Amino acid sequence: MSNFGRRTWDRDEYDTVPELSHLQSLKDTLSDVQLEQLKKKYTNYDMLLKRSMSGLNKRVLATNVSSFKKGQQYGFYCELCNITLKDSLQYVDHLNHKSHELKFEALFEEPLITETRDNDDIPIEEFNLLYKEKIRSFVKANRVVAIPNEDDTSRRKKKRNNKTNISNNDNNDDDTIKKVMGFSNFE
Repeated sequence: MSNFGRRTWDRDEYDTVPELSHLQSLKDTLSDVQLEQLKKKYTNYDMLLKRSMSGLNKRVLATNVSSFKKGQQYGFYCELCNITLKDSLQYVDHLNHKSHELKFEALFEEPLITETRDNDDIPIEEFNLLYKEKIRSFVKANRVVAIPNEDDTSRRKKKRNNKTNISNNDNNDDDTIKKVMGFSNFE
């Protein structure tokens, strides 16, 4: 007790008495083979999905039950976190939750998500070159080659003729205007 009548805590006592956590007890009680099986269970997503879908339409869930309970009970049990979830949606949400990921990393000392991307490690110049090369290859692969038809060539010739006729007509119009205004003598 302190001088003011409040309880004081002995910090040295609590520092020396380690609290045995659930993860530490898992490491101590499970053999290496069992730890590997536990690790496979949470990293092999196909097996995890098959196992959770095996009881589909066979489970009867009680209403007005909390979303999870400590310990192993009827429902979806997570060995790492020592909780039972009553709904498959909550179970999947728990598997994707940060707390589950942290407990996995603490137990196995490696990340749960094995396919991580480090875009910051790629230099910007290299990224730009790869990006431009991908665009070029895509354009080459999807290029449409147009075969010229007879109609296209005849249209082009008509356009050329029309352009020359229009320019000739403009010159003729200019000459008549100059004559009317009396400017033809100055050239």
